[in-house]
Amino acid sequence: MDDALGTPFDTIEADAIDMLAALDAPLVIAANDPPWAELARRLPASVDVLSTVTAWDMELAHLHRTSEGITSATDPDRLGNAVVVGIGGGTALDTAKFLAWSLDRPLVQVPSITSVDAGFTDAIGVRDGGRVRYIGKLRPLRVVIDLPLVRSAPQRLNRAGIGDVLSCHTGLFDWRLAADHGDGHPWDDALAGLGATLLDELEAAVDDVAAVSDAGVRFLVDAYRRIGAACAAAGHSRFEEGSEHFWAYAYEHATGAHPVHGEIISFAVCAMSHLQQHDPDRAIRIVTRSHARAHPDDLGISRDDFVRTLDGLAAYSRAEGLDMALADYRPITRDAIDAAWSFVRMLPRRD
Repeated sequence: MDDALGTPFDTIEADAIDMLAALDAPLVIAANDPPWAELARRLPASVDVLSTVTAWDMELAHLHRTSEGITSATDPDRLGNAVVVGIGGGTALDTAKFLAWSLDRPLVQVPSITSVDAGFTDAIGVRDGGRVRYIGKLRPLRVVIDLPLVRSAPQRLNRAGIGDVLSCHTGLFDWRLAADHGDGHPWDDALAGLGATLLDELEAAVDDVAAVSDAGVRFLVDAYRRIGAACAAAGHSRFEEGSEHFWAYAYEHATGAHPVHGEIISFAVCAMSHLQQHDPDRAIRIVTRSHARAHPDDLGISRDDFVRTLDGLAAYSRAEGLDMALADYRPITRDAIDAAWSFVRMLPRRD
């Protein structure tokens, strides 16, 4: 593999219960429920669960309190031999990363859905006053994919996994635009080639993703592994993160809403690619074929909030120190916003 594309995390397919038992160490579990309650019920008595954290709040102050609470409430010798395990979606996996980092313990990740790439990236994403922050980096010992567990989740949560792959479509456009202006990270053909390849592979695999088949889950896992490795090696995520993520961050900050990550990113790719005038038909075609939920009505996104977020996007991005993107270089006119809103309303409604 090209050195610029990094080394993907060690990933295995295994039964989650068997894996937890095989760790043979005290466990600090950061989990969503579902699936944790059912997994906990099936755990052998020999598995030593030292502490269980229900992951829901990604605010930095809350995470610090959680880490301090584990330290004060547990035997230091047992904690010193513990392994942190994340089980669930993005909040569980990022909570586990934070706990392993703050407690200086090894990490194992068990994604139970494929709606986000958090299990395959080393950056620790948190919220600080409602704002997205990345505060450290940590590679797990391994990522464990329990295919029956993943496929037992609501189908929409796995179909949403297209978002963090489809975002290469708008991310690459924004990176090219910024690089041509001499801003930020220089263009890199290897990284850009990876982004383009992932888009082509997503379009080829999209029917498997829609079916939530083993092949569809494996495609998303493999795509996430390559994305995470390349971001870690490059020290940035320009090839897969641009206007679409920045709009979503700004929208969530302004409204306090937190839609499923992959769903709001899928919506935002369609909207921002239309504003970029960058093959929006490809974006909407992939989202439609994937059966992912991305219609604004399904996500609770109003026209007023869509417009207000776009109007404030450049100021928000600069205040947050985000990479330069479309809103920093081109005025987004009311006519363009109206046309983009009409375009995303062509997305199919989903249950």
